[in-house]
Formats: sequence, C-alpha cells, structure tokens
Amino acid sequence: MGRALQLHGHLRRNVAKLGEAGHEVSWSLLRGEAEFDDEVDADEREQLERARMIYQALRESVTEIEALGAEVKGVMEGLVDFPSWRDGSEEVVLCWKLGETVIDHYHELDVGFAGRKPTEGHCFMAERVGGEIEGGAETGAEAGIKSEAKAETKSEAKADKLEAQAEAEAEA
Repeated sequence: MGRALQLHGHLRRNVAKLGEAGHEVSWSLLRGEAEFDDEVDADEREQLERARMIYQALRESVTEIEALGAEVKGVMEGLVDFPSWRDGSEEVVLCWKLGETVIDHYHELDVGFAGRKPTEGHCFMAERVGGEIEGGAETGAEAGIKSEAKAETKSEAKADKLEAQAEAEAEA
C-alpha cells in the first residue's frame, strides 16, 4: 500500500503539471490510447511519458493490493474498500480515503461512499461469526478480538512484504 501511495502522489503531481500547461489529461491519454490534440513541446512530452510510466506502475500496485482482498474504488481519489463483517454478522466494507490516517468508516455493500458511517461502537472481523466454542457460544466481541489479532498479523506481514519490495525496486 505504501508503494501505491507514493506512486499516487507522483501521478497527481505530473497530471497537475500537465494541467497547468493547459492540457486536459484523460485516462485514455495515461493508458497511451490517445495523444494530445495540440502541439506539445519536448518538456511536456517528457512529462506525459513520465505520467504514463507512473500510471502503469500504479496499476501494478493496485493489482497487488486487490490480490490481498481489498478493492480499489478510485485511483485518483484514493478510495479503497476492505471486505469485513460488522459485529460478526453483517457483511460490509471498511472504507478508506486518501488522506485519512486510519480506517474509521464503513458502509453497507449496496450503499457506497456516500453512505459511510463511523466504525465507533462496532467490532469488525475478517470472517462471519456464528460457530460454537468450548464452553458455549462465542460472542461477537470475543470473536472480533481473535479475528482482529489474526487479521492484524496478516496485514502487518503483507505490508512488510510490500515495503520490502518497494525498497528493493527503489535500490535497483
């Protein structure tokens, strides 16, 4: 995720520079499916090529993030949804937007970003709760603690791996 955030920042800066030079930058332009309609100087052409390379690297990072189970909803806006179970019984997505320091909102599957609600007062888990445990039924809170600890360990390992990959690529 760290690498994707870095690439996102670089892409936004490059697109902004092209915009300041009077060019409208579209997704098809970034994908290489279109070219500028008007004449561009060498610096602007270089800026476009740099933006295209960053865009391609960002797409690869998005693919890696989605392979981990998250869903990137908006690249330029920095919207990412993480599947979860609210209080162990209702399937929802935890919702994060670029600039937010923590994931503290969620929404139902059919509502989207506009229907975001605060996570406060709820327990979010990676899996639905409902099984029996030794000594009686497991409560949502008990399952949430176990699931959150398990998910946190997995997330930390994945984050460490992505950071190590980003560092290795930066050194290469």
